[in-house]
Amino acid sequence: MPLDPARAAHALPLLFSSLFLLRGTEAFAGSAKTLTRFHDPVVISAPELPGATGTSTAGSALYRVRNGHLEAMPYQFDARDRSGNLDVATPRDFVLDDNDELVFMAKDTGDQADGATFGSAAGLEIEVSDPLDGGRGWAYLLPASAAIVAAPPAAYVRFEADRGRATSELYEIDYANRLNFLTGLRVAPAAGGNGENLLRQTRMLGEPTFSLLFGDVRLSFTEHNSIVHVDGIKNGWVRSVRRAQLSVDLGPLFPDLPTGTAYTLHYFSSFSTPTQMSVPWMALKALRDFRFENVIEFSRAEAPQRYWDAANRSGTALTADSVEQIETDRDHDWWAVSGASGSLLQVFILPQEWTAWGVTRGAVVQRPHAPAGSLAHEFAGAGFTLRDMIQLQHSGSDLLHAVRGQRRTAPVGRIPVTLRCCGPGKLDHVLEAKVAERLERHPWYRHLRRRRE
Repeated sequence: MPLDPARAAHALPLLFSSLFLLRGTEAFAGSAKTLTRFHDPVVISAPELPGATGTSTAGSALYRVRNGHLEAMPYQFDARDRSGNLDVATPRDFVLDDNDELVFMAKDTGDQADGATFGSAAGLEIEVSDPLDGGRGWAYLLPASAAIVAAPPAAYVRFEADRGRATSELYEIDYANRLNFLTGLRVAPAAGGNGENLLRQTRMLGEPTFSLLFGDVRLSFTEHNSIVHVDGIKNGWVRSVRRAQLSVDLGPLFPDLPTGTAYTLHYFSSFSTPTQMSVPWMALKALRDFRFENVIEFSRAEAPQRYWDAANRSGTALTADSVEQIETDRDHDWWAVSGASGSLLQVFILPQEWTAWGVTRGAVVQRPHAPAGSLAHEFAGAGFTLRDMIQLQHSGSDLLHAVRGQRRTAPVGRIPVTLRCCGPGKLDHVLEAKVAERLERHPWYRHLRRRRE
């Protein structure tokens, strides 16, 4: 997921400066790749790439070293506007400015190059290291040359606008036409699933209460009241971006409120939805109560059997005969489910201001036809509810972030990324790009791993 990297302490010389040629064995000795992170995207802003701003993306490409040979690796440059929004209309090749970014997967890095690998090519070495176990991998941003290597392989994800479907080797998701919910999610056998649709659909419920001149008015909306206009798609080598303008039809008193823009970033094994929501001042001042929940309801045939979250790390059964108690009120940012159709993780990140004001997340857990109680429902399901929304203290635009991944992806933690001009010499430049942390640290994943073994 794209987040701003920390500002570097020192600048580097120009990216393609002839002062940094690699010549024979005079360059540093190479090291073998030890980085094992599989699901994590790495996003680096253009200003952190020395000399990149003001140049065309057509003039450079990203490479890795495998078995002593240089080869192309999947990458993409994405443009952002001055407000930080992704520009999905920009063509593949464009002139970089300070808002743009380079994107690649940590798993695609290779060995560190030795002096003989490049001959006389000049460029930038990018070292990616894992703070959990010290593993390292390398990538090289070099002048593009068709003579060096062939083009990288096919794109990891492809979004088909006419079908509303995103497909990768590990998953496939379907979007409802003109509405803001999913109707399909399939985990491929390569990701531990069976390729069948896990979902009945995603479900949303909102019940705001407003104080008006003539008294309190309680409104209700569901996913069917959402209004979606998909106004941009960009398919790249590393990620596919879907941009949609959102609003909710609350009736004639509050037409099409609130409003927002949602970007869904589809990666190799996960997809994330950073959503910019705007709540007008008048609506916020009139708000007296607000109940909201968003739930994934699973199909009867393919429903997962077990549920975990940050407040229930030992897990609980989702089956109809289960009578286990579960904590649903404690604030938490992730939940996961697993069954024969595959494993799924969702993470929901609130704006920092919201949490400071006291807005929290609760759990929504549904067991199909379970014994009477709060968890009983027609379909198995899992999701979040927002609590204490009346604590919001000012109107404006806020960013909410939801991430769903197959097997073991979560948007927490950091991978340090080291940049070094290709050539002998000391380390010049260090920055950190915020990326996903492996879920091996979470009890639910350790349980799944033991079961597979």
